[in-house]
Amino acid sequence: MARFFAVLFGIAGALLGSQAPGFTLQYMQNLAGRVHELQPIVAQFDAAVGARGYTRQSALDDCARASGLLDALCGGYVSTVRRYETLSAHYDALKAASDLARPLVLARSYQRDIAQSVLSEFKPAVPTTTDGAIYAGGGFAVLWGGLSLLFGVVGSMFGMRRA
Repeated sequence: MARFFAVLFGIAGALLGSQAPGFTLQYMQNLAGRVHELQPIVAQFDAAVGARGYTRQSALDDCARASGLLDALCGGYVSTVRRYETLSAHYDALKAASDLARPLVLARSYQRDIAQSVLSEFKPAVPTTTDGAIYAGGGFAVLWGGLSLLFGVVGSMFGMRRA
């Protein structure tokens, strides 16, 4: 019975693991849209502060020290520019990773709001790529192997023998 459950959960792991490349691709598309949406705002900010002799960083530094009305006006730009920089760096890191490594890079550094947005629209699909097949095999191996080990340990603790 334990072997059956290990294989069953291994298959479930394969199905879940196989979705990682597709989810990552949809995440990257969502992320790229957000970066492209923020880019003109940041470009306008850079142009406006540049016309007054500021760099982006020096303008942001002045905004951090601002008070009153200037603080209120700067606040939106500061958060927009920081978000743009964060998302751009995240997107660049994902683009630089190989197809096989991308889901792992995403797992280490995902943006919660983007992941939730993608998950709400994500439709699982049969993987037809090599990286999809590798993640399917990895998902199977992790769950099947983990449960086989767990059932073996529990069985030996309680003196159960294989039939």
